[in-house]
Amino acid sequence: MTDALVAFLRARLDDDERVARACAGDGSWTVEGLEVYAPGLSDEVRTHAARQDPARTLREVEAARAVIGLFEKAGERMDRAMSDSDTVVYQEARIEQRAFRMVLLREAVVHKSHPEFRQEWRP
Repeated sequence: MTDALVAFLRARLDDDERVARACAGDGSWTVEGLEVYAPGLSDEVRTHAARQDPARTLREVEAARAVIGLFEKAGERMDRAMSDSDTVVYQEARIEQRAFRMVLLREAVVHKSHPEFRQEWRP
């Protein structure tokens, strides 16, 4: 289940990155401060659009990938500790990995409408 969760999240992050990079380069909208020039839209809609700036999305993708990396490093530490018969390090890494897994489950729920989302990933 965990491998599938990580694969699912990586695919969604790749999707987000691809769209953000495409939007950043097409020049169809501009952000000035927290305002998007879009005549006819309410202030709230323009502010919301500005907050979805492609650069922000790319930072969010980078942050989520870092959490996946921390999750995987904790798993690697668990494996090493198991082979070294180091129960203290194993337990520390296990607790750490479980905490990161909870974060990843919350990241996955953002994409709950995606057809590949599994109900078992609901926290």
